Amino acid sequence: MAQQKDIKTGKWMYYGSYIDVDGKRKQYKKRGYDTKKEARLAEDKFRNEIENQKIHINFDDLCNKFISFQAKRVKKATLETDIFLMNSIKKDLNINKYRDRATLQQYIDECDSKFTKEYVSKIYYFLNKLFNYAVSEDYLQDNPMRKVRMDSRKNERKKEMSFWEPSDFDKFIKEVDSPFYKCLFMTLYYMGIRKGELMALSWEDIDLNKKTIKIDKTYSTLTRTIGTPKTQNSYRTITMPDILVEKMDAWKTRIEAFVGYSPNGYVFGNDRPVAPETLRRKFHEYIKQANMKQRPDNQIPVIRIHDLRHSHASFLINNMSAGFTDFDIAKRLGDTVATLHNTYAHWFKAADKGIIDFMNSTK
Repeated sequence: MAQQKDIKTGKWMYYGSYIDVDGKRKQYKKRGYDTKKEARLAEDKFRNEIENQKIHINFDDLCNKFISFQAKRVKKATLETDIFLMNSIKKDLNINKYRDRATLQQYIDECDSKFTKEYVSKIYYFLNKLFNYAVSEDYLQDNPMRKVRMDSRKNERKKEMSFWEPSDFDKFIKEVDSPFYKCLFMTLYYMGIRKGELMALSWEDIDLNKKTIKIDKTYSTLTRTIGTPKTQNSYRTITMPDILVEKMDAWKTRIEAFVGYSPNGYVFGNDRPVAPETLRRKFHEYIKQANMKQRPDNQIPVIRIHDLRHSHASFLINNMSAGFTDFDIAKRLGDTVATLHNTYAHWFKAADKGIIDFMNSTK
């Protein structure tokens, strides 16, 4: 796509190339325009006519080809997420107009009004990947998402990271009367593992003699499947405190007596992981139950299940004087030290101040 002045005539012309219906590249050129703007508008019209005449791949075929392409390149969990997003998009997007920028912008705007910024980003970047693939395979001339924009939500206030102090967790866990949920919530709090990692745990991952839990898989709540961990650092074997070993041993004994033990059985769910919706509901029910027994000025903060991981990190960071390092914490959480510092920067700053205050007090 280009315009230039014809030296011989002094007029403007446009020229370029395109892929025809048979997949062959063809050149085009047309002269005789008084201004560059006229030549550009004429070329835009010409290319639009070519695009309209051209036999395009339909959206379903494009998606299927892209998924087949991805299957050879990405992890299973990434592929399953792409398939989930593709199916969600097919339900809502006008797939007969998927090449139209205005249609795509309207779709992203509608997503922005309904979903979280994180989920809209997943949709947005999936479509970008899909159409970049289409361009690379010559199914499309240009990526129609190139000029589509997400709402940056600049005025959206960033939420403070929520977590529990040990005293908050103590109030909470006292109200958990189910052996299943007591062991589950204690595992999340004392081990700092991700919810998906907990849901994927099988009994063969638990070594009560060595007091360890092995993390080598995760459960995707998006696709409802078991896959590999989030990153290479997520593969780890971590040690349980004695209080959790006792609770885990008691839970295993109960499983053996009432359900039947299988090394492949899920620790929290037996033949299938506990449903994430049920887990979330029970968590908030127990918080509400615990707060009914607390004074109005002594309520347990209402947090997300993932915030139990933050609570674990907070506890460790604020007790680094016990002799462990940020590397030890990162290894336990399945993160890099850089990620740990980026995520919990404010806590490390406070911990560092505590160290300096301690050093100053010894002079």
